[in-house]
Amino acid sequence: MFKAFRNLAFAAILALGLTGCVGAAGVSTWEYQSGQGYETERVYDGRIQADTSQGFTREACTTVSRRQIGPSGGGAGGDVTACASN
Repeated sequence: MFKAFRNLAFAAILALGLTGCVGAAGVSTWEYQSGQGYETERVYDGRIQADTSQGFTREACTTVSRRQIGPSGGGAGGDVTACASN
């Protein structure tokens, strides 16, 4: 009986250990440009994740912000974000 319990406990610990393994690594870059009457900012965020249940997954997002600057200093513009994952 004790041997059967010990084998069951070992199998449960092994199963929990294998299902919980997750690792991730990420990178982020930022770029800024400005000129006569405009500003542009680009941010890239990417992450790779390794999970024993899903394998490798990747997610990457790019955000571009553009502003037109008027003569009085005020600005108008917007942000566009695009993401891709697999």
